[in-house]
Amino acid sequence: MKIVCYGDSNTYGYTPEGLRYDNRFSVLLKRYFNGKLDVFEEGYPGRTSAYMEKDIKRCGILDVDSILLKYETIDFLIIMLGTNDYKIKNARTLDDLKNNMDLLLDKINKLNICKKILIISPILLDKNIAKLDLDFDDLSYELSKDSNKVYKELANKYNTLFLDAKDIAYPGADGEHFTLDGHFKLASELIKIINKEVLNIEK
Repeated sequence: MKIVCYGDSNTYGYTPEGLRYDNRFSVLLKRYFNGKLDVFEEGYPGRTSAYMEKDIKRCGILDVDSILLKYETIDFLIIMLGTNDYKIKNARTLDDLKNNMDLLLDKINKLNICKKILIISPILLDKNIAKLDLDFDDLSYELSKDSNKVYKELANKYNTLFLDAKDIAYPGADGEHFTLDGHFKLASELIKIINKEVLNIEK
């Protein structure tokens, strides 16, 4: 069985200090499910849902098909994107967030290779994010407070599972990346979901 974790720098495991966690949530899943299923990491720093970036790999809608199709069939796809969509040059309204993520999910849906999908809405940005990272402003913070609403709508539209990361984790000193504690907590929640939805184990 194949689990694929597709996302941005929080899936990649960037720390608030700009390094990379050895204990990012996807690695924790690998260790836990070792021998039961295969977990593949497809996090890439700066990735958006469908907003154009200098690096084509940072635009989800442009690289998602080439990344996912190499697995042929995916038993469980975990998507966690959106933090980079909050940037000043990208989404300015909740509709912007919804419409761009909708484009990405539609493309993934049409690939018809994922048996089950889990959409994770991003963690809440720090309220001082405009001072911590000039790519963001106060509106970015406001969008991050309510993004879970549109993500849940999209999960209903595409009949996927949904998880709100704001209920689980919080950003570190840089205002946008998971703390190590957040990775452990997210992994714990994902283990419960995977046991139930993929392995049919109730715990």
